[in-house]
Amino acid sequence: MMSIRRAAFVAALGLAIAGVAGPAVGAAAGDASPCGKPYRHADYTVQTCPDWSPSGGIPVYESPAKGKIVGYIDPAGDDWYLCEKAGASYTLGSYRNYWWAATMADNDRWGYVSEVYFRGGGNDESDGGLRECGRPGGRTLPV
Repeated sequence: MMSIRRAAFVAALGLAIAGVAGPAVGAAAGDASPCGKPYRHADYTVQTCPDWSPSGGIPVYESPAKGKIVGYIDPAGDDWYLCEKAGASYTLGSYRNYWWAATMADNDRWGYVSEVYFRGGGNDESDGGLRECGRPGGRTLPV
């Protein structure tokens, strides 16, 4: 018979491993992988966010209303983002989100990434740590 402590450890380990495979479903307030603390990158205040992609590339759109793809981000490692804002609903498999994060694609084009590509949050939830676009101290997207 398994002890309660060991059963709790096994359950917690299973949840931690599940969070590595893709976004976890849960409240933004309980975001298991929120964006990190703000820091300076070139002329901008940015935050590093844990992201992922099942296809090897994260599409960067011209606006949070989708539009055309202006570039891609390599999902290996975490990437930096300026801020987040609400926009068009985006679906990827069973994940969906209307929150978008401003960033620069690997080809140096500015745009927005759907937060379905962020680890740790639930469907239609903002990131638990990324600043909102337009808040005092934040910068608007430089396009």
